[in-house]
Amino acid sequence: TLDNTLALKVLLPSVLDATNNEAQASLPLDQFRKLMGVLYGGAGLAHLYDLFLGGSQLLVAAGAPPFETLPLEGRALALLWCAVGPLCAALSRMGGRVADVGLILYGLVEVFGAGVIRFGSGSDGVAVGEMDPFVNAVVVQGIVALAWLYSSKKEVEERI
Repeated sequence: TLDNTLALKVLLPSVLDATNNEAQASLPLDQFRKLMGVLYGGAGLAHLYDLFLGGSQLLVAAGAPPFETLPLEGRALALLWCAVGPLCAALSRMGGRVADVGLILYGLVEVFGAGVIRFGSGSDGVAVGEMDPFVNAVVVQGIVALAWLYSSKKEVEERI
């Protein structure tokens, strides 16, 4: 999707360059927390831009109606989804378990929102070749969880 492309081609390289010097001195899990905080913060801002100026392309691609036609609850959830990205970025700067809370919160909001789109639409399923927003969100957050686990194990190995 557009937000993943933006994150991988623009945000990730700039974050890696900016944190390279300080990353040398910090532990892998802390590096991961900071990186994901910046990426989720950027994603939240990109989603906000898309909702108001981008024609809600991400929502529409996932099977939801455009932001302006969503019911009040849907608009509130979409705005929460946007806000939790910068919140995650702020919490990631605090480090430790507080940063983990931000990552978990972002993941829960994203998976819940995708579930609402997928299971709340009243459809019988996703047609072949179409994106399933729920499966996509679960897979992405699963990868993030595995990367967190890998980083935490690497930290332990480096201490030995």
